[in-house]
Amino acid sequence: MRRQLFMLGWLAAWLAAMLTYDYYARVENPEMQSRMELHRMMVTGSAPYQYRYRVLIPYAADALAHVLQRTPVLASQPEAGHLGYSHRAFTVSFGIFNFAAIALMLWAIGVLMTRLLTHELALFGVAASAVMMEFTFRNHTYQPWSFWEGAFFAVGLLLIQRRRYRAFSVLSVLALLNRETSVFLLIAFLAIEWPNGPGLRFAIGNVAVWIAGFFALHRIVGYAPATFFISTAIEGNRNNLLLSIWLNALLVGIALPLIWRGLQRAPQFYRRAALALPPYLALLLVIGYWWEIRYWITALPIIVPLIACALAPSDASPSR
Repeated sequence: MRRQLFMLGWLAAWLAAMLTYDYYARVENPEMQSRMELHRMMVTGSAPYQYRYRVLIPYAADALAHVLQRTPVLASQPEAGHLGYSHRAFTVSFGIFNFAAIALMLWAIGVLMTRLLTHELALFGVAASAVMMEFTFRNHTYQPWSFWEGAFFAVGLLLIQRRRYRAFSVLSVLALLNRETSVFLLIAFLAIEWPNGPGLRFAIGNVAVWIAGFFALHRIVGYAPATFFISTAIEGNRNNLLLSIWLNALLVGIALPLIWRGLQRAPQFYRRAALALPPYLALLLVIGYWWEIRYWITALPIIVPLIACALAPSDASPSR
């Protein structure tokens, strides 16, 4: 098992390195100046409402960039404004955070699939997750929390399965600081433990802490008028309807028969965790830009194992 986990980690790191560079080349570098300006607005508290309360990665990357700015290799003229570090330090800082999130997510997906399915299916799961993630590298704006949202979801499921409930509680707080849709990880926790699982009390307690933390975060950061409205999303989706249908069909739509078959064959853990996906997708249907298919990154820790279960040989069903 130790050798298998090591090889999964090596595979995850290799794929994450390629994905990190690909994301930089295709998404970050072409719009670097606008990304740096929006980042500056985030860390100075002047960003639009929808960016205001997702504080974890912007502040952490900002702190790392200040440290990198002092290193001889990366030291160069700081950018104008209030950043205090260079374009180079900003790029490397986010490269480190992106790589860490992608590698952690792929590794956690692989480890959990090894524990619940088979090592061979886990290898498929890591590779398939990387391929599907790469396809989401389009129509991105500055969304530094997207990879970490997927990482927190994958690691959270692994901690639930291993009954590391206290560690999960810490992770859930970090996930809240990353993005408010982390609440769906807690919904998955409740679904897995209901009605009499050993972690049910922890699941309920974490929901209560998350709700309190949500309002505390808004109070500490400071409330601001909404700058994003449902009508905005509806208009955007209407203008990009054909593109949205095409991208979502390619990424997930064609795989729906496999996902459905996998639901029938998967271990109970994955079937119950999948109950968090309908409300998550329902929320995005209302407020999300559906041509920004980065939203699917969060769902990969559940969708990919279901596809793997559908592909497993019939005489070796992983369901248990």
